[in-house]
Amino acid sequence: MSPTRILAVVFFLTSTMSLCLWGQSTPADQPLSLQEAVQVAMKNNPTVKASAAYAQAVREGIAEAKSGRYPHFDFSEGFTRGNNPVYVFGTLLTQRQFGAQDFALNFLNTPLPLDNFETQFTGTMPLYDAGQTSRMIRDARLKSQIARNQYARTRQQLIFDVISAYSQELLAREGVRVARSAVEAAQSDLKDAQARAQQGVAVPSDLLSAQVQLANAKQDLLSAQNAVAVAHAALNVAMGLPEEAPTRIEGHLTETQFQPGSLEERQRRALMTRPDYLAAQMGRQEAVNGMHMARAEFQPKVNLFSSWALDNQTFATRGGNNWAAGATLTFNIFDGGRKFAKLAEAHARERQAVALQAQFSSAVRLQVKEAFLNLTTAQQRVQVARSAVSEAKESLRILRNRYEAGLATMTSLLQVETARTNAENNYLNAVYDYRLSYAALELATGELSPDSPAVLK
Repeated sequence: MSPTRILAVVFFLTSTMSLCLWGQSTPADQPLSLQEAVQVAMKNNPTVKASAAYAQAVREGIAEAKSGRYPHFDFSEGFTRGNNPVYVFGTLLTQRQFGAQDFALNFLNTPLPLDNFETQFTGTMPLYDAGQTSRMIRDARLKSQIARNQYARTRQQLIFDVISAYSQELLAREGVRVARSAVEAAQSDLKDAQARAQQGVAVPSDLLSAQVQLANAKQDLLSAQNAVAVAHAALNVAMGLPEEAPTRIEGHLTETQFQPGSLEERQRRALMTRPDYLAAQMGRQEAVNGMHMARAEFQPKVNLFSSWALDNQTFATRGGNNWAAGATLTFNIFDGGRKFAKLAEAHARERQAVALQAQFSSAVRLQVKEAFLNLTTAQQRVQVARSAVSEAKESLRILRNRYEAGLATMTSLLQVETARTNAENNYLNAVYDYRLSYAALELATGELSPDSPAVLK
């Protein structure tokens, strides 16, 4: 077999296997549960990816800050040419090429141009910096922890968005079911009105009312179908997929029961676990650390240094071999008040962080209380709406019997059918709000996760 034919066979097999694997992994093959939709979003959503990348970038700052504890070595290769008398005299000494003839006055005053190739290694190491390096490391760690908490909060917000979009699509699908049922009922009423009109036992207004009822029901069905398409696109976007991705979701919008616990316990846990509040606490620690760094600038700094250099007249020849080592003590005497201003700024930022944390604490408690009360109200609405659906169905059954017996008008029948449809939609909206309210409560307390009851139930 020729090499070309072998390559063709390999390409065919590889393509076939790739298509098979792609077909097995595509989400359109089987319906997605809410938990699976959350997992897809965690992997694909651009906002979460961006937050994770930012947390990684900030985490690298820790290693950058730690580098201040270690020696720094540099290499340089330079070339200089000149006839400045001082330069020529000093360079000849550095190159270890100075001779007795170089003391001639003519040479000292008007030397010929001299080349110098310098290969140099230098090193510096902080011996004492008043703890600034340690404070910079702590600052980097605090920033990394803040970024991680922000990432955790971004994930929680994404989970809530997926729950909302997923439940919204379930609600829209149930709305289509209710709208179709209303269309079928309106079509049945229209046929009955036409039959009665032909028999002469119905007035023309009954026929017109039935036609209007059917037209309105068809418009509601179109709106419900459009809501499904919009909700489907919103869910795909939340999962980080193209809005027209052929995904399918499973299940129906059904009732469930959540255990919210007590309001006081929820508020207490929120101040212990909510990632963005923890980030605010670390922001205060960061401000305190900034004050220590500002104070350290008032203290002296001690550094060690060393250097080793080769100075040659040509790049290839050997010349001077020189080294130096020592230590420096640096203490700023006057800088125009910069250090004092920086310390005052650090104190102000610390006061700002304290105030923001207190404000954040109150806001978190308020958000938890609002979510808790909304959940309680939504649960009560479900109970009321469920009873209303049963009552509306029974009322429709009774009135239909009366209508068929000639004891009720078409207008009354259509009104009761509309009331039944509204009751069913109100019930579905109440169930949706109850589910979303519990997810909002867990989001407010900072406990929303892929394994939360809001996702699993």
